[in-house]
Amino acid sequence: ALLAITALLAGVVAVSRAVPTTSVTGDTVNPSVPGAVDHPPPVQRMVPPIPLQPEPDLNKPINILLLGADSRVTSDPGRADTIMLVRLDPVTKHVRLLSLPRDTRVTIPGHGVNKLNQASSGYYRDGGTSLLIDTITTDLLPGLRIDYTVKTDFAGFAAIIDALGGVTIDVEERMYYKAVDVLIDLRPGVQHLDGEQALGYARFRMDAVGDFGTWSGEDHGRVERQKKLVAAVIDQTKDVRTLLRLPAVIRAVQAVVTTDMSFNVMARIGMTYKDVAEKDVELVPFTGMPQYVDGVSYVIPNIDVLRKTTGPLFGVAAPSEPPSN
Repeated sequence: ALLAITALLAGVVAVSRAVPTTSVTGDTVNPSVPGAVDHPPPVQRMVPPIPLQPEPDLNKPINILLLGADSRVTSDPGRADTIMLVRLDPVTKHVRLLSLPRDTRVTIPGHGVNKLNQASSGYYRDGGTSLLIDTITTDLLPGLRIDYTVKTDFAGFAAIIDALGGVTIDVEERMYYKAVDVLIDLRPGVQHLDGEQALGYARFRMDAVGDFGTWSGEDHGRVERQKKLVAAVIDQTKDVRTLLRLPAVIRAVQAVVTTDMSFNVMARIGMTYKDVAEKDVELVPFTGMPQYVDGVSYVIPNIDVLRKTTGPLFGVAAPSEPPSN
């Protein structure tokens, strides 16, 4: 689920080094096959460009909605496979991440109960990013402000890593998984990974537990690897040789990332977070439980925890307690 933030950080940091400026999963898994990942094929372009948003005060924390497209469904390229909230604090240089499972059971405004990612799809006439944002900010986290949206896909992530020249990672253990359209084959040790290899490293599962363990953040192995990858991407952008690759990086970002950020905002964010390290990235657990309702598999969110504990971490006022009798 951190693939989108990795691509974003790679893009904005690399772009910022080319522009002078005065200021700044829910992946699907086969639960019976350890190591299995759902690996969509490449696509050329996700969705039409998003209208630019007015620039917020970048001296204050901002929230970004990161979306990874479900590019396996070419007739519906807007459907989100990964939905993540990112909070950037320019004072502390802290990056806070919350992955919202795509199967989260929600009430979509004007449509009723469904899975969260259906709000972004063509399933509804008015489906898309706006309906997804409305669903998140009314049903899950009322009062949440989303300043920007960034969209990419898994092929886009790999393309940006390749444009950067790859990343150096210390692979913790043997990782092998083979399917019809997927091959992950990594051995332990420090090595330089290309885009596809980095994608495999980030998405590989050593067990059948899943992204969220018991859906309360207890399975840290996979997300910790992705957090490590974020730091590796940032380190790669600091390599002097990356400067020679800037034109290719910018072309990759333009081709595979769709956003309502202006170029100036991307550059300013990149300058602010150019030195972000693994210790600066916080993974906020999503609390909920998988459950079948009327034969449909959902993730049932713990709304009480989400609004009282998680929301304030993203600038949402905690709901007031009812007066005691």
